[in-house]
Amino acid sequence: MGRWRGRLYATDRARDFDHERDRHVRVRQIYETIDRQPFQWVVVLVAGVGFLLDGFSLFAGNIALPMISFTYWNQEVSTYKLTCINIVTLTGTLIGQATFGFLADKKGRKTMYGIELLLLIASTLGVVMSSEGHNGSMSVYGWLIWWRLMVGIGVGADYPLSATICAEFAPTRHRARMMACVFFSQPLGQIMGNVISLIVVAISRKSSEDSDDLRRSVDIMWRWIIGIGVVPGVVALIFRFAIPETPRFLLDIEDDPVKAEFDATQLFGESSMNSEMEAGVWCDSLPESALSTRSLDDRSDARPSFTVTSAPLATLNSSWKISKADIKQYFWTEGNWRTLAAVSWCWLLLDFGYYGIGLSNPQFLAKTWGNLNITGPRPIWQTDDDPNTDIYDMFMHTSVQALVILNIGSFVGGLLFILLSSRLNRVSLQKYGFLALGALFIALGTEFITVHQEGALAITLYVLGQLLFNLGPNSTTYIIPAELFPTRYRCTCHGIAAASGILLLLQIWVLVAWGQSDEALRYDPGHFLGVYDTRGRSHALLRPRSPRKGEAGITLGWQRHDIQAPFGADDVFSSKTLEELALGRWSAGSLSVTRSAPVRSIDGL
Repeated sequence: MGRWRGRLYATDRARDFDHERDRHVRVRQIYETIDRQPFQWVVVLVAGVGFLLDGFSLFAGNIALPMISFTYWNQEVSTYKLTCINIVTLTGTLIGQATFGFLADKKGRKTMYGIELLLLIASTLGVVMSSEGHNGSMSVYGWLIWWRLMVGIGVGADYPLSATICAEFAPTRHRARMMACVFFSQPLGQIMGNVISLIVVAISRKSSEDSDDLRRSVDIMWRWIIGIGVVPGVVALIFRFAIPETPRFLLDIEDDPVKAEFDATQLFGESSMNSEMEAGVWCDSLPESALSTRSLDDRSDARPSFTVTSAPLATLNSSWKISKADIKQYFWTEGNWRTLAAVSWCWLLLDFGYYGIGLSNPQFLAKTWGNLNITGPRPIWQTDDDPNTDIYDMFMHTSVQALVILNIGSFVGGLLFILLSSRLNRVSLQKYGFLALGALFIALGTEFITVHQEGALAITLYVLGQLLFNLGPNSTTYIIPAELFPTRYRCTCHGIAAASGILLLLQIWVLVAWGQSDEALRYDPGHFLGVYDTRGRSHALLRPRSPRKGEAGITLGWQRHDIQAPFGADDVFSSKTLEELALGRWSAGSLSVTRSAPVRSIDGL
């Protein structure tokens, strides 16, 4: 377990690290210190608790929004207002992913990590306190729109930050499993939201038996359901402001290996200085696979060695600054824009299906369950138009249905991915996961549209679909972008990839708004599932291949397949280091290597 020890004493860095002699040796030693560590539970818990709040905040709306509709728009058949609330939440998520991803690369992970969680906590409390004021002096709808936009920004910001921080602190052999554990907090947050809603509804029913003000009781219910999620966020906030900056950010962007070693020593309880360095023996090495003289599309098995020359030492504390020339070199000249396009395309296709199903209303769930009992259009909270139906029963059934349909499969799939993330090829899991989901959803969509069969079979297929999502595409789209790019662009690229999914996801809500005018489509998920299958299968059927000059279409061949390397008799896949993957498609020809040419002599290049 990682050990974090706060800085409770004054320190003189110049004195404590006066053994600093060669920047490249120090960098190598710090990376080796990180890789020697065991599984870092502290990092996983700090990142995971915040991500749990993200999952809770997004999906608690499944339960809370129908209650809000019952309280303030009791007889409105149109779901226009609820659709707008969902749209602004997703828009905020897109803004948070793209903006905070860029800011984290520019200002630092530690600074942005605490700010985004503070924003999420404050905006969640803002949602809870939204009110109409005295005699309608304010608009509860306007407040909900504003605060859900802020919630979305906070949720979106956590995607690139949690993934990047976990990846940069993780030892190479534990990186995939640590990130899988962090992402597993999302289904845990969904489950927490549904369980809390069940408890709150049960308590409210019992406490309001003697009350005739049903709307007041429901108004209290949704505020408790959303507000309780702040508690784990406050706990995580303390640790997020205390956790040090990632060593890789300090090394690659701030160019301060002394500070990086100091922070690593405090976090891991181990100095990166070894006996060789104390004895004055200086050596350095690039990753073997990084020394290929060919590009990703034409790799070589050559493994040249190299030694450090007596050239002048690199200047410390000359932090990296973003420049158009570097962006053009890395993304365009070296062709790494294709990798960014590939991971963005994968995420775009994933979110269309995952959130389209996950952000479901009570009537959608009841239709799938086979117990929707309404004739004609009804308010979205109503699943049974029998006047004797208890409103608490309807909300209770919605929570149970969401727990079974949306959470059981995602929980099991997430657990399986944690177990398999380091043993199977993650790109292959993503590819075949899309194929399996395409086949499953075309079957489920056909069942809804033609057979009109709901109940046990539909529920089973939904649960299986959620399992496949989290075992394959949903988890891998979160992990892979945090591995493929160099430190200076890691958060930005992860944020761009995640935001790409939201762009298409917003189309879902346009379809939802359009479907409100069609009574059959409003309750029938089959049309949506068919659309997802068309998109999902078109992605999954693309075979990996080297793109040829002049091709304009985005293909799966642009995805990098060298994230892991098989080794051992059992064909277990080992992760490559972030430094190897950061070299991009040009490998040793990348600017990341040629920058070091003045202080390194590499045989064979």
